[in-house]
Amino acid sequence: MTGLRADRAAEVIVGRTAGGEERGSGYLVRDGMVLTAEHVVRRAADIKVRFEADRAAEWTTRAHVLWSDARCDVALLALERNGAGPGRRVRPARFGAVRETDTDLRSSALGFPLFKYREDPGGATGYRDSCHARGKIAPLADRRERTLELRVQEPERNPDLRGSPWEGMSGAAVWAHGRIVGVVTMHRHEEGFGTLTVSRADGWLRTADEAGRRALRRAGVAAALRPAVPWWCNGRLLLGTGAGTLAVALAAGVGWARLTEQPPLRFRIVGTCSHAGQKLGNESAGFTPGGRYTNEILTPDGQALPLGASGESGTVAKDGSVHWSWPCASTDATGTYRARITDEATHRRTGWVPFTLGQLTPYSCAFRQENGLWYAGISRTTTAVLTPGTGDADDVAEAQCLLQRLGFPLGARDIDGRYGSYTQQAVSSLQAQVGITPDGIIGPSTWKALRTRTPAGG
Repeated sequence: MTGLRADRAAEVIVGRTAGGEERGSGYLVRDGMVLTAEHVVRRAADIKVRFEADRAAEWTTRAHVLWSDARCDVALLALERNGAGPGRRVRPARFGAVRETDTDLRSSALGFPLFKYREDPGGATGYRDSCHARGKIAPLADRRERTLELRVQEPERNPDLRGSPWEGMSGAAVWAHGRIVGVVTMHRHEEGFGTLTVSRADGWLRTADEAGRRALRRAGVAAALRPAVPWWCNGRLLLGTGAGTLAVALAAGVGWARLTEQPPLRFRIVGTCSHAGQKLGNESAGFTPGGRYTNEILTPDGQALPLGASGESGTVAKDGSVHWSWPCASTDATGTYRARITDEATHRRTGWVPFTLGQLTPYSCAFRQENGLWYAGISRTTTAVLTPGTGDADDVAEAQCLLQRLGFPLGARDIDGRYGSYTQQAVSSLQAQVGITPDGIIGPSTWKALRTRTPAGG
C-alpha cells in the first residue's frame, strides 16, 4: 500500500502579479501533476514547484494551473517536466472518502509552514523545513461547511504574531490509511493552533465543472471514493484472509455478523415517462440507514452523465431506501439508460438497472364544458392539492391549461406538467382576483375558480 511519501511533497513557490513571492505546499499525485490549494496559486504570475530541497535528489520545475475551483479551494498543477528520472514513473496516489462516524481517523500531512523557518549557520540564508503533521480527523465536525477538521500538535511558537504559524501549509495533501482524503486549506485562529481546516476529496467532483471533472478523474479522484479505513476494517480483505485475520478483526470490534449478514441491495426503477413533467421513482432496500449513496447513470450511447444530473449522491433513509428519481424532460435523448447505486458505507453496489426514455408526448389542451365546469381533457380532479415542485404531472398540466385559458402567462415552458415559478405566480394572481389567499397552492377552492371562471373579455 502506497501512502505519504516525503519525496513527493512539494514546495509551491508563487510569483504574484503585484510582485513578491508567496509559498504553499502540494503533493505529486501522478506523473506531471501536483495537487494543491486554489488560493495558493490564485492570481499567480509564475509558479515553481520544488521537491527534496537541499537534498541530493532536489529538482525544481515550472508549472501552470491545469484546473482550480475556489468553492472547494483545490487546484491541480501541470508540471513542465517530471523529476522521476528516465524509465521511472510515479505511481498514482489513491484518494479516499471520510465516513461520518463517531470515531477518530488517524491522519497526516507533509508541508512547509512558516513556523518551520530556519536559518543557516551565520544567518546568511533561510529556508522552511518540512513539517510532518500527524493527528486525527474528527469526522462529525464542520458538517455544514462540508470540510474536515484535522487536529494536530500545536506549534510551540508563532514567528509572525500578526499572522498564522501555519502560513504555507495550505495545499498539503492530507492522508489517512494510504489514501488522500483532502487538502489543507485554512487555519482559523479561533480554533487554536492545533486545528487545521481540510477540503474533503469526496466533495470535489460535486462542485467541479466538466473540465474539472476530467482533470480530477485523470488525477485519480473517482465518483465513488472508497472510505479511508484500516485494512482490518475492509470486509473484502477479511473474508479472503482466513481465521487468523478474522480473530484480529473480532478483537478490534468488527463483528462477523456485520460481514456476513448484510441484507441484499434491492433497486428497481418504477414509473413511466410519457409526458414532460412526470418523474421516474424507485423501490429500494438494503442500504446502510443514514449512510451515503452514489448514483451513476449511463446514457444510451454508453457515456456517463455529468455529476449533478439527477443528483449524484444522497443520504440513505432510515428504512434503507434511497431517494433516486428521474424528472422526465423533452430534452432527454431517447433510448435505454442504465443506473446503479453504490452504498458508500459498505462499498457494495447494485447491478446496472435499465430504463427506457421515448419521445415525450407534448401536453395539449382540449377544452370542453360539463355541468358548468371547464375541463382541458388531461385530468378531472377538483380536489388534488398542488404545491410548487410537487403534484401529479397530469393534474399540474390540467391546471396550467385552465390558467392559460383565463389569460395567465406561463413562461417559455408553457404546458409542461411542472409546478414551477411561473405557474405559482399565475395561481397567486388568480387567487387574488377571486378573493382567495394568494399562497400559490392549488386546493379545492382554487380548482373551483379554475373550472368556473370566464376569461376576461368573454
